[in-house]
Amino acid sequence: MIRSIKCLFIAALISTVGSGISAQTADWQKGAPASWMQVLERARSEGKVIVGGPEALAKPMAEAFKRDTGVNLEYLGGSSRDLSARLNREARAKSLTIDLMLGGGSELLTLYPEKLLEAIKPQLMLPTVTGPENWIDGKLKWMDKEEAYFFQGSNWVFGWAVVNPTLVPQGTLRTWKDLLKPQFQGKIVAFDPRSGGPGQAAANYLAEQFGPDYLKALFADQRTVYTRDGRQLVEWIARGSYAIGLGAVASDIELFRSQGIRTMYIPDLEDGPGSLLGGFSVIKQPVGAPHPNASTVFLNWYASQPGQTVFSRVMLEPSLRVDVSTDNMPDYIKPKQGLSYIDQYVGDWYLNTRPQLDKIVTQTLGGP
Repeated sequence: MIRSIKCLFIAALISTVGSGISAQTADWQKGAPASWMQVLERARSEGKVIVGGPEALAKPMAEAFKRDTGVNLEYLGGSSRDLSARLNREARAKSLTIDLMLGGGSELLTLYPEKLLEAIKPQLMLPTVTGPENWIDGKLKWMDKEEAYFFQGSNWVFGWAVVNPTLVPQGTLRTWKDLLKPQFQGKIVAFDPRSGGPGQAAANYLAEQFGPDYLKALFADQRTVYTRDGRQLVEWIARGSYAIGLGAVASDIELFRSQGIRTMYIPDLEDGPGSLLGGFSVIKQPVGAPHPNASTVFLNWYASQPGQTVFSRVMLEPSLRVDVSTDNMPDYIKPKQGLSYIDQYVGDWYLNTRPQLDKIVTQTLGGP
């Protein structure tokens, strides 16, 4: 059931992407300097660029990039953990088969301090990319303190709960403290917070917001069940196997909703609106990438309106560009004015706060 829903959902997204971008592509190179055409010609001579990232992007991104640039995109789909490990090995061995990587910020802890990443900022050549008028808050967002190596295309809210309305009627949950009520013991499921990914991100948010005692009360005392399958988590909530889910991601929730399944809602919990994540939108380039000109072209295209539209619509991660529509995005992941969020995609948080929170989670909940 899950696989068939997933295939239909991805096919619908690809169709939406293809139909929504064609009228926008003509202007993304507007105002380009003469040197841009030279880079583009050299990129076509190199023949391709090799990019690693989430599997769902493979077909729509390759087709759109080829259409817009004339350069082939060889896309390596896989888990962030596996692709990052491969990039680390190759960069250290100076034997690279990957030009660019889409994912999170884990390389801040590995390749970045080892000076094995290429600066991206100097390669952004197009006015439609670098102009402050194109971006929310009037500037591009970077994870690193130099604001040059970890470009972040998306920003969205995470750290909420997904709830079955037949088991927990809307309006029942008003705060995170409500999840500690006795009637919810044994009725909560979470993406395993001890194993990285969305479960860890959710647990880190709760640890920072409420402290280790709350973490223990929620996960241990409430006998929360763990899973490492995000779609299984959402299916359990949709079917009523569990009442409340933690660590679910929007793409899995919307996958079920696209098939008319409505037995899920996301409550507004007034004591904690969530954290801000960049998801898989952060792009990095290792030193010595095999196709340097094609990499430069991809970087500019990825940060442009058509590139960000493909990424945003497929991954359901709202772009930081002001000209990329969020109409197909669920409201619960869109940052709201007037609310205070913890930004987990800032270099200082990632390098200093996150390790402390990881330690709290491990000490409180044990190892995987």
